[in-house]
Amino acid sequence: MSPLYSRRLQSPGRAKTLPQLLRATSFALLLSASISAPAQALEAHPIDTVAPRTYHIAPGPLGRVLSGFALDAGLALSFNPALTEGQTSKGLDGNYSARDAINRLLDGSTLMLMELDNGGYTLKKQPAAAPTPAADAAATLPLVKVEAAAQRDPTSEGSGSYITPAITLGLGEHSVRETPNSVSVVTRQRIEDQSFVRLEDAMQYTTAMKVTTYGTNSSAIESRGYTIDHYQIDGVSSSARVYENNFGLAMYDRIEVWRGPTGLLQGSGDPGGTLNFVRKRAEPVLAANAHAAVGSWDNYYSDVDLTGPLTEDARLRGRLVASYQDRGYFTDYAASREPMIYATLEFDITDNITVSIGNTWQQNKTLPFFGLPIDSTGHLPDVSRSTYVGASWAHTTQQANRSFVELEDRLANGGTVKLDAVYLARKNDGEIAWGSSLVDPASGNFELIPYFSMGRERELNLNAQITQPFTLWNLKQEWVAGANYQRLASTNAYNSSTWGQNGFVQDIFAPDVNVAKPDVAIDAPSHAAQKQSALFGQLRIKPIEPLTLLLGGRLAWFKSEDLDHPGNDLTENGKFIPYTGVVYDVSPQWSVYGSFSDIFAPQSDIDSAGHYLPARKGKQYEVGVKGEHLNGKLDSSLAFYRIEDTNRAMSDPANPDFSIASGKVRSQGIEAELTGHITAQWNVTTGYGFNTAKQITAAPGQEGQPFNTTFPKHTFSLWSDYRTVAPNDHTVTLGGGMRYRSSIYNEDSGIRVTQGGFTLFAVQAGYYITPKVLASLTINNLFDKKYLDRPEAWTRQNYFGEPRSFMLNVGWKL
Repeated sequence: MSPLYSRRLQSPGRAKTLPQLLRATSFALLLSASISAPAQALEAHPIDTVAPRTYHIAPGPLGRVLSGFALDAGLALSFNPALTEGQTSKGLDGNYSARDAINRLLDGSTLMLMELDNGGYTLKKQPAAAPTPAADAAATLPLVKVEAAAQRDPTSEGSGSYITPAITLGLGEHSVRETPNSVSVVTRQRIEDQSFVRLEDAMQYTTAMKVTTYGTNSSAIESRGYTIDHYQIDGVSSSARVYENNFGLAMYDRIEVWRGPTGLLQGSGDPGGTLNFVRKRAEPVLAANAHAAVGSWDNYYSDVDLTGPLTEDARLRGRLVASYQDRGYFTDYAASREPMIYATLEFDITDNITVSIGNTWQQNKTLPFFGLPIDSTGHLPDVSRSTYVGASWAHTTQQANRSFVELEDRLANGGTVKLDAVYLARKNDGEIAWGSSLVDPASGNFELIPYFSMGRERELNLNAQITQPFTLWNLKQEWVAGANYQRLASTNAYNSSTWGQNGFVQDIFAPDVNVAKPDVAIDAPSHAAQKQSALFGQLRIKPIEPLTLLLGGRLAWFKSEDLDHPGNDLTENGKFIPYTGVVYDVSPQWSVYGSFSDIFAPQSDIDSAGHYLPARKGKQYEVGVKGEHLNGKLDSSLAFYRIEDTNRAMSDPANPDFSIASGKVRSQGIEAELTGHITAQWNVTTGYGFNTAKQITAAPGQEGQPFNTTFPKHTFSLWSDYRTVAPNDHTVTLGGGMRYRSSIYNEDSGIRVTQGGFTLFAVQAGYYITPKVLASLTINNLFDKKYLDRPEAWTRQNYFGEPRSFMLNVGWKL
């Protein structure tokens, strides 16, 4: 099994710049799976009624530091982020009153605290006189009543929150409440609290989402009955398949999840939704953290994160994130090793123009497992959850190298111009053996065949976008316009000429994996390319104060090229994909919304005349309610949706070997979510999803049948994290959660394999050994529920869910 790579946790000394810190800290500091600083406060209190307490606040950008402090202290603090832009705070470490604490955080800045009519607080520039020394500021700081301004920094790192003031998914930066679609955000705090390492971990606890396993370290993400087939990184769309990217979460600030069609955002694709991975940025102040984890079945994980200025004026700054996971699985023999490195530099060309460059490199090497077969009677053989079928020589290697350049110009009127260029080079190689026959119930024997393959992908993405606010009817309005170009070229090959040959027999009750490796050659590769280009735009208009109207659309050109047989190219030109939405604020806390989205998805199926079928089309209608509670620290949402997916390929009744574009699917349901702070020490996130997806028009015998029988009708997830102070003044954390999934099944050739509904529980306890070091223990599947995570009525891809597991984590922050 995977060996233990031990790492010693060391505390590096303070340094003025990142290079000094790198010299002081060896790369053996790789550690991970952290739980971050104590949870932030929720209910607002007058500043002088907050009892003195101990604070541990790391240095950082002033706006983010103040936001984190306000949550921690229970203050209703709101301010215009332009006031804090470019300013930093030295942080805080010690016992202070709330007033003295915020004065020290503001020390050295140009700002002062002011009281609002509603009992909250905001910031204002100090008068021209010299700033008051921090030691005397508590007694002399003036309180001035002004009108509040909203803070909109979407960065979640350091906020201590399960929600963000804004999201960047949906053209521009807007709050979740201002977005007329069902969305969720997995913040940095949630990633650390729940010890998420991979995308699959996070999606298991995200509202109405489903993870489908395709093999060791290979999973698809599903929403509303559909697979999410596109994603974004920092708002730039990619067509490379999600389940082969193995997103390591150490490099990301947050994951923004959009449920429903995304034609406006990324053109063609299934209507389930998209994910936006937002990278961590280089910071102008020194910061570092490191984490280590060890878990069941030889699961070891570590990471390190260093950021800070590279020049004295912090105009040039950098960030380096590295992680490494070496793990076994509850399935015998299966193992994987996954290193990841992310490096970025940012340079302020002027006060308003910033250029960022960076690269991410990630590799995954596995001894893979591709699931169990059923027997010829339609039952899964009675075997242990640890049973492995396959060969000891099996292996896969996936490697992704992604480079990016970004230029952002922050315009004087609050608008932005953003230019992005992203290049992805990815390769996949594998030599595996998987099941190709059902199990003989009498002998336990079944056949496996070799599958040797290679794949190469190159993707270029260019994106330009301008966002401009303007005033009309004395109200703030906004327009967004942009252009996008994307080309994905792929080369793929496998042992097609010997497919189904060179098989071997294995006894599922006593599998012998030490079989001879067959002499199999990979055949000549095929070459293909996919191009998309588009013009897009959106107008946000407020005719009256509580009402916002959204009018948007995307004009798209699509081409799928068979580079080996150019006559097989598929082209769709000038397709317009509209999007409209409306948000109405019925009170300061509640809004109602509605939206309409179009669907566009080219198809490669052929009709009897030898022509490609027309693109799939359709629409989604969605209405809902969103709320902001407890001074904006708790978000709620309730959504109702219906998707009509038409022109789907179905078998031609007159020519069964061909297809016709007559299929229709209807997916509809409900999604509800509550996320944020309940009290000063209590974070919670919970979500429910209900979905039915049926074939309205389909092949004979299929009409009225479920569209995706492995997508559950009901899902529910809950995670809660509570923090308290023990008698020795060390913080104790208590966490727990649950996931429920209703029954699913898969049917093939009259055989059905079913997994009934089940609930899984998790618990966690943590202890701050020092104010900067947290140790925690997490137990997943607390009651050791045995279940099929994925049922399949054929020769492979049946996977048991993970048994009870333990994970010990240690996290450190500078």
